[in-house]
Amino acid sequence: MKIPALRIEVNGELVALAGAEGLDILSGQVAFGASPTGGIEVSRVALGVMGLAVHGPSPRQLSWGNGIKLGLGDRVTFEIAEVEQPSPPDETLGTPTSDELAAVATAERKQARRK
Repeated sequence: MKIPALRIEVNGELVALAGAEGLDILSGQVAFGASPTGGIEVSRVALGVMGLAVHGPSPRQLSWGNGIKLGLGDRVTFEIAEVEQPSPPDETLGTPTSDELAAVATAERKQARRK
């Protein structure tokens, strides 16, 4: 079965075939970061690719290309693709369900009242 994916290349080299079964969102971006004194710096450019699965028994957030730093002249290519075997994510984080978030909020309110 083919899975929707983003083929990501930096300067012509394959970084990942980002995608996974059951994703609700898959996005890729190049972001300029701010310097400590404010303003955007070309020395703080990063690649971010994220997939989010919110339905099903275990919601999760997946990421690819973690730690890739970009600079002036770098060329990033995103290609919309379908693949049989996507790259494994660099990181997978569990995403709390709405019930879990509600339970934490209730516990925090109870604790705040005790103070």
